[in-house]
Amino acid sequence: MKKWSNIAVLAILVSLMACTKVENGLELQESISYSVASYVTSPTKTGELNLKDDENVTSFRSKAWVHANGAAAGEVYFNETVSWQGNEWAPSQDYFWPKHPASYVNFVSWYDAAGVEPSTVEENNLAWSVRNINANDNVLVARAAWRQNGNMLTYGNNGISGGVPTLFRHMLTRISVNMKASPLVDPEDNNDTYEVTLQSARLEGVYQRGALNLTTNDPGSKGTSTWSNASAPYYWTSAAGSNATPIAFTAGALGTTPTSVLAERSIMPQEITSNIRMVIVYSVTCKSDGVTTSVENDIPATVVMNKIKNTSDVAITQWLPNTKYVYNITINPVSQEILLNPTVESDWSSGFDTQFQVTVE
Repeated sequence: MKKWSNIAVLAILVSLMACTKVENGLELQESISYSVASYVTSPTKTGELNLKDDENVTSFRSKAWVHANGAAAGEVYFNETVSWQGNEWAPSQDYFWPKHPASYVNFVSWYDAAGVEPSTVEENNLAWSVRNINANDNVLVARAAWRQNGNMLTYGNNGISGGVPTLFRHMLTRISVNMKASPLVDPEDNNDTYEVTLQSARLEGVYQRGALNLTTNDPGSKGTSTWSNASAPYYWTSAAGSNATPIAFTAGALGTTPTSVLAERSIMPQEITSNIRMVIVYSVTCKSDGVTTSVENDIPATVVMNKIKNTSDVAITQWLPNTKYVYNITINPVSQEILLNPTVESDWSSGFDTQFQVTVE
């Protein structure tokens, strides 16, 4: 008799688990996945990018709070790594949506390539205390997802049917510098040629350490919200003294084809003040019929960065997050002028080709 009773109880438990799953006293149903994209905006493109394929990001962090039966105060549901699992973005284990129609879940998601954990992660506050910004750093923050109660299709580039709407935006800036020398043949005498060597160059006055403290508000209905703070549009607050170390360029011979002298790197978004300068030292060797006639070393040039214009002939006075700036510099060995193809501004992950040339005094 006892044996048959145990079998009956087991059958009832299996039947119940097949219908629903219970955690923390909540009836749960569909497992939580994520609908993920990366924000793009430029003069030629607005939309979303595939985070995995276009950004080469395959995992990120996400914290969730469940509000049982619509309770004003939420309880932490999970603080997880979400990763691409072949056909969906999902946490390392299954979590389920609350089944009660009044219950919902709020989500805060972020990505830090260096693995630096935020100092604060709350439903309406995401912050990093003072943090060094290194060349390969990449920090992304997704719009906060509020009052979610089921997977939904939001972004078309995520490769799955739906999930928590998670639209990331880059919180850092990318810059790079290319240089070339032109003309290398004297326009008035083809027998006279020039060789130009970049002896040294550096970018001075750039803040490379700061704090990021973001806040947002519950919109009161299902959806997403942007983050803000008093330091917008930069969002970062620079740490005193963190602009003391110059960013060094790669020295070497310059030809008529642009050479990368500062590989694309991350910097902290900031105002480009008059203290941010590009300091260049170069040499010019003059030859006539292949014979060296003169060598001039240690030719100095200083470019105040906020005087450089973009392709719309507007001076760039800000390095903004989610934006990439490509500086193209030409050294004229004849006039010893520094010419610039004005900064090509683009979204972090896209670009455009229009350029023109101006002279910086």
